[in-house]
Amino acid sequence: MQFISAKPLVDRFQSGEISESEVGPYFMAYMILMAFTSSFLVGDLDFWDVTMGFSSVVITLFGVLYLKQQNGDTFGDQFLLKYFCLGWVVSVRIYLLTIPAMAIVFSLTALFKGVHAFWPLLTLLGITLEVLFFWWLGKLFSASKLQPAQS
Repeated sequence: MQFISAKPLVDRFQSGEISESEVGPYFMAYMILMAFTSSFLVGDLDFWDVTMGFSSVVITLFGVLYLKQQNGDTFGDQFLLKYFCLGWVVSVRIYLLTIPAMAIVFSLTALFKGVHAFWPLLTLLGITLEVLFFWWLGKLFSASKLQPAQS
C-alpha cells in the first residue's frame, strides 16, 4: 500500500497490473480517515463530540468489513460501484429518516425541558443512523451479487 508516493500506483494502473480487489486497503484507510477528520476537526469538542467521533471511526471500520463480507468477502466484484450507487440510495433514505428523527429529538427535549438531554439524544441518533446505513447497504450488497448464468 502506498502512502506518499503515487508513482508506483500510477505505473501499475498504466500497465494494467492492478486489480479491482486491491482497492480494499485504500478504501478502508480513506473511509476511516474521512470519519476521523469529519468528527474531530471541528471547533470545540465536548464529551458528546468525542463519543460520536470515536463511534463513527469504529462503525466505519466494522461497517466496511461488513460490506466486504456481504460482497462475498471481497473488495472486487464491483465493490466500489455498489458502494457509490447503492450508497447514494441508502444515504437519501437515511436523510429522509433524519428529518422526522430530528423532529422527535427536538420535541422530546422541548417537552421535558431537557436541554441537557439534547446532545446525548443527538449522539445516540447519529450512531443509530450510521449503523443503519451500513446494515441497509450490506443487505443491498448481498442482494446485488451476480447470479450464476442459467443454462
